Amino acid sequence: MRPTIFFVIFLCSSCWLVAQGSQDRPAPEKTQVQTRSASSSLSDDDITAMREDIARMRGIVAQMETNLAFVDTTQSPLKHQFQLEIDMWNTVIKEMERRLRPRAK
Repeated sequence: MRPTIFFVIFLCSSCWLVAQGSQDRPAPEKTQVQTRSASSSLSDDDITAMREDIARMRGIVAQMETNLAFVDTTQSPLKHQFQLEIDMWNTVIKEMERRLRPRAK
């Protein structure tokens, strides 16, 4: 079971890293402008879909944390990698939630 868990997590994290690395990174000031316009242009359907995605992602991260408990009790590189990936996904989820937060004007 451990090799299967490792393979799934490795595959997901590899795909995410490849996708992130292949994107062109805009200048910081462009990123801020794009984030503001993107959040204001989301339709109600997009917002609902993003909330559902966040809920699904939280469930998957909870499963990852549960699986982490079954990895060897010593601090192995594999266990450390799992913890880093959980932290990374929690960061992505928080960023998505910030985008959904209504702006106080």
